Amino acid sequence: MIEWDDKYSVGISKIDDEHKQFINIINNAIATNEHNDDPEELKKLLHSITMYAINHFSTEETYMIEFNYPEYQYHKEEHHDFTKKAIEYCERVTHGDSQFADEILEYLKQWLVNHIQVTDRKYIDCFKRNGLK
Repeated sequence: MIEWDDKYSVGISKIDDEHKQFINIINNAIATNEHNDDPEELKKLLHSITMYAINHFSTEETYMIEFNYPEYQYHKEEHHDFTKKAIEYCERVTHGDSQFADEILEYLKQWLVNHIQVTDRKYIDCFKRNGLK
């Protein structure tokens, strides 16, 4: 589980709120997986994580384009890699390979924490300079 902490904050309320929701979805998936061995439920949760990620990434990337963020392409590629991996996980579960649910959820959790604390931190100055709070 991921417990929200100020170390995850980028200081921009819209993005922090989206990060909190992203964390909640992953936490719900972890809790459900711990108490329920249902591949269909895992598939639904992975789909929710993937769809939320795509929407959240769109928010960040829209700002990056609008503010001419210099590391946009690199950041976008990280988003793309995550989305691709999440879709691959969904497909594996759909085809009956749900035994590695702990591994999937650990990857998603670690990726999100690292992405927020390292990659997202890089855009803070650019976003704030352009009026986001």
